[in-house]
Amino acid sequence: MIELIPFTDADIDRLLGWVTSLETHLLWTASVFEYPLAPELFRKFLEESAARGDRLFYKAVESATGEAVGHLELGAIDRRNQCLRIGRVLVAPGAQGRGVGTAMMRAALEIAFGRMGMHRAELGVFDVNQGAIACYAKVGFRYEGKRRESFKAPEGFWSEITMSVLAEEWQP
Repeated sequence: MIELIPFTDADIDRLLGWVTSLETHLLWTASVFEYPLAPELFRKFLEESAARGDRLFYKAVESATGEAVGHLELGAIDRRNQCLRIGRVLVAPGAQGRGVGTAMMRAALEIAFGRMGMHRAELGVFDVNQGAIACYAKVGFRYEGKRRESFKAPEGFWSEITMSVLAEEWQP
């Protein structure tokens, strides 16, 4: 079982240690940050987000072992329209292929719909990240559209796919 626990300053170094390549960095941050990401810049991002109150940061922890195995955030929180955007999803390298991503997304939707009373959760995922797309579809996200070749990566352009799930479609 995976629990999402609030991310703290003490978690920054571990998280950044999981980002070991430019490709992982781009898939995780969409180049919001330079690679390699300096801890103090991420710390500032966390502080500014906390001040605005529009993002919640979580680490994913395996209940049985207490091991941190992932990270995600609930961002663009719009309480008036009951919508949010899940982003910066990252599974620890040693935890990949064990269903952690699926469990993380289910836990995120439990927070969004079960605790926060949201109506809609969405996310953006690059078309080159087929594993993530399959994971999101498995937990109920539906394809909405594609921003074609909207992101310049070192080897060419990536398209961003938008996926969403509504509270009434979600199966806890």
